[in-house]
Formats: sequence, structure tokens, C-alpha cells
Amino acid sequence: MLTPTHLIVVVLAAMLLRLNRDEWFIALLFGVVIDADHLFALPRYVADNGWAALLRQSWDDASGLPWKSWFHYPMAAIVVGYLSIGWRLALPLSLWALHLGMDGLQLMLGDLNTLVESALLIGSTSGVIFLAYSHWSLMTGGSGLKAYAAFIATSSRSKLSSLKGIM
Repeated sequence: MLTPTHLIVVVLAAMLLRLNRDEWFIALLFGVVIDADHLFALPRYVADNGWAALLRQSWDDASGLPWKSWFHYPMAAIVVGYLSIGWRLALPLSLWALHLGMDGLQLMLGDLNTLVESALLIGSTSGVIFLAYSHWSLMTGGSGLKAYAAFIATSSRSKLSSLKGIM
């Protein structure tokens, strides 16, 4: 699956689990950032196939060279399991398993992958929006999508203006 799909699924899972800031870091690390290993294979892939090949659905260049690190295979459960025990959390193992499950689903689906990934992305995004709206509604007592959109716009502007002061 593509990184945005992994990201939104992890965000939805983190919202459902009501994770704290430290747990969010672990969730994003094991659910999304493990895909950074693809960057190591990127120069070889682009040299063999050109930059336009990055927009293909599959990045398999048929070279037989690894595109994924061993963190994308079940044998990594040994390391991730020990990290889970060390942190006394099941979070690394569960988010890593979610990532592997999504990648495995992609391989099983073949030609249907684009349709299923789009549905997963849209469904997860809808879930994130629904949970955020529900949280806002409970915290403020507000209701209505227009009021929620106004709240999002106002809070986004204030956060962006505070970033301007930092930069």
C-alpha cells in the first residue's frame, strides 16, 4: 500500500485507541516510518527504470534485488516482539502487524489493489473525520458541519500564524 494509506490507517487506529503523544510516536514509527527502507532502493530503481516509473502502481523492477528490508517480513517479529516487551506495550507489534497485513493484502489483490486501496483510504479518512467531529462535539457542545468547519478554519489559521512567528 502507499504511504498515505498506511498513514491514515495508523492515524485512525491511534484515534480509536486514544493514544498519548509518546504512543503516537511509536504507532507512526512502526506503522508508517518502516517504509523508509524503500528510500535505500530508490537510486537503483530510478537508474534502472527512470523517474516516471515511480508513478506506476507496482514498483517491482523485476531485478530480483530487494526493495524492502527484512522489517517487511514475518521474521522481523523477533526484533519487534522484543521491542514490545521492552516498552511493555503491544503497540509496536500490533502496528507493525497492521502494516504487514496491509502490504500482504496488496500482494494478494493484484489488479484489484487500486480499487481496494482507494476504498481503504476513503473509509479511513471518513473514520478520522467522524472521530474528530465527535470529539469536537463532545468537548465544545457544538453541532453541525458548518460550525465544525468554522472551528477547523479558525484553529488552522491560529496554528499557521503561530508558526510564522517561529520561522
